Amino acid sequence: MAQRVVLHVGLMKSGTSFVQDLLFAAKAELGAHGVLVPGAGWGRQVAAVKDVLSASPGRPWRRMVDEIDGHDGTAVVSMEFLGPAGPDQVDRVVGAFGGGAVVDVVVTARDLNRSVASLWQETIQNGRSWGWDEYVADVAAKRPGRGAGVGDRVTAGGTFWRQQHLPRVVDSWSRAVGHDHVQVVTVPGPGAPRDTLAHRFGEVLGVAVPVHEGTGGANASLGLTSTLVLQRVNRLLDAQGLTFPTGARLRKQVLAKTVLAARRAEEPRLGLPVAPWVVEQAADTVAVLRDAGTRLVGSWEDLTPVEVPGVHPSSIDDVEVGEAALVALAGLVASQVVD
Repeated sequence: MAQRVVLHVGLMKSGTSFVQDLLFAAKAELGAHGVLVPGAGWGRQVAAVKDVLSASPGRPWRRMVDEIDGHDGTAVVSMEFLGPAGPDQVDRVVGAFGGGAVVDVVVTARDLNRSVASLWQETIQNGRSWGWDEYVADVAAKRPGRGAGVGDRVTAGGTFWRQQHLPRVVDSWSRAVGHDHVQVVTVPGPGAPRDTLAHRFGEVLGVAVPVHEGTGGANASLGLTSTLVLQRVNRLLDAQGLTFPTGARLRKQVLAKTVLAARRAEEPRLGLPVAPWVVEQAADTVAVLRDAGTRLVGSWEDLTPVEVPGVHPSSIDDVEVGEAALVALAGLVASQVVD
């Protein structure tokens, strides 16, 4: 039976893909030090977490728990969907390891300004159609303690804060595992050594997480022009009550992550200056966590908002968007051709 289960619960866009890639790349090395990374691949952990968060968990979650129960040592599960889980879901997850294992929770977090920019692009890849200015305005309006609708799944601001309200995530998991068993790991600011987050995560895990050449790939955002292509396609489909014919796989994995991602280096990046409300909200977050005595790996300074270099979407010419759209169309056609 596992002696310890480490649950890495996000936040979204806080280096989670980087950590997950490292964990599975080093699965054998970690195993040699008594650390189990359950599942043949990260997709198994995704399936298990989606299962346990559903109304009727079944075989995917049970299979992963059985694998962990069969291990004598530490097991680590990394899936950011766990972050915003509700009280019943949190209790269900923690309760699955009620046979004596210590459950430790790791919440990775990065500065709020970078998160706003990254999450807009991620929501577009996930099928939303909010415009950039609309998105930022609603995130500001719905921020915790200042607006209604925090945590709803309908509005831009609600969905953002459901995933990014760090004090709420820390509090939710602390209630289930105890305050001393939740740690916040901060993502270092721009320019930090690439392996800093890996070292910090390894500190919590109790075993160094190696960073090999070619591993630790981040879930990179698209270029701004390609993001605008997806946003407009999503809006057109919404207006007609339509969705991509094969769902998320075609939209995100084929169109976004494969076809349009290849253009990233040649496109402008989305920029975002640091607004006063972002500074205020970030300071409130740090104050709440520090006052609560939240355990920290990294530095509170890492959560100080920094400017995201780049341009506003209004600076992108429609001709550029049209060219990217043609590339997207050709890529979609090519992806459907069967030899």
